[in-house]
Amino acid sequence: MSFIKIIRRYKFSIIAFVVTFFLLGYFFTEYVYNNYNARYAYIFESNSDNVEIVLDYRYYAEAIEAIDNYNDTANVKISYANIDYESMLDSAYLTRGENYELCILKRYFPSTVKQSNGLINNGDERVVKYFNLIFSYLPLDTTYLRLQIINYQNPFIIGGISFGGALLVVIILIMVAAKRGANQEVIEDNQNIFNSVFHKEYWRGTSTFLKKVKSLCNISILFALMLICKMIPIPSGFGSLGIGFTYLVFATIALIYGPLCGLFVGLCSDILGFFLFQQGQVFFFGYTIDAMLSGFIYGICFYKKRITFTNCLIARFFVNIGVNVILGSLWWKIIYNLNYDAYIAYLLTISLPKNLLYLLPQSIILFMLFKLLSKPLASFNLIPQKVSENITLF
Repeated sequence: MSFIKIIRRYKFSIIAFVVTFFLLGYFFTEYVYNNYNARYAYIFESNSDNVEIVLDYRYYAEAIEAIDNYNDTANVKISYANIDYESMLDSAYLTRGENYELCILKRYFPSTVKQSNGLINNGDERVVKYFNLIFSYLPLDTTYLRLQIINYQNPFIIGGISFGGALLVVIILIMVAAKRGANQEVIEDNQNIFNSVFHKEYWRGTSTFLKKVKSLCNISILFALMLICKMIPIPSGFGSLGIGFTYLVFATIALIYGPLCGLFVGLCSDILGFFLFQQGQVFFFGYTIDAMLSGFIYGICFYKKRITFTNCLIARFFVNIGVNVILGSLWWKIIYNLNYDAYIAYLLTISLPKNLLYLLPQSIILFMLFKLLSKPLASFNLIPQKVSENITLF
């Protein structure tokens, strides 16, 4: 297959791949590098001789205690940042130039969303508000001047570099594949490997899983394995969102039995999973729709189709971005009855970074699993032999 022909055939996969790397570069820079390296510089002036007490946690503890005592009797409460001040001050430093600069890591004051009203608290505004409050309780004569951000990297520049690097890698891989003839034409006979899902025989095959006892037994075993995987959530570091390996079993079921079975398994797994592992949460049918859509997407991408890394990436891209990020954030908005700004803030600061961060690793693991299982599945006549013999990156 020639270089131009490969590009034309896989143009959407290439676009998804390089755009994903741009977004990964952007969010890694913004929410990982900048959070642990960028600092807020709270600039103030003072004529006091003991300015160094701004780094002494004891004075902060006294200020917080005074605020709490006031709040116990006041009708209008004073709010302050509920953070680990001691840890923040351990990594902070004070510099003296024309004025004083108290520099603290940016991660201690991220932009947040108030679940009570859906309003957004910008990180820079929180720094100014809370340090003005704390300083008013310190035995110092200080005047706030301005706030600066130092050691901050532009996420768009890093995202652009990631985009260019991914594009270069794709071009090299395509050139190598075209030169060595690694990507040879696979004959799609609309029986074993379908060229398109818009074929009556394709959908006729997807509806047979309910008619065979053997298929139902196999689905039951894999479904039980899915529920076991649901019991082992792994914290992701993004709020209450976790990661797991349920998607691997889910995608395998869709690979064998198709998109209609994916819809059915998604429906059953979400409903049964809620009653088995609800952990005090309220049932919401929107998340059932997410599970059904995920199974349908896996089936469309894998059932009687060539197993390629690009197909794995495309499947995870639509599940992660379309289902988890867009729809998942929308359900969160509906459940908590929050405004549009809160929906966008949750989407951009919690849901999207987590799903983008795990998009590529999840795709690689899924591709490796399919490559490992293809021969055994074909030997048991669960997938066509032609599918197991034509596993490639593109």
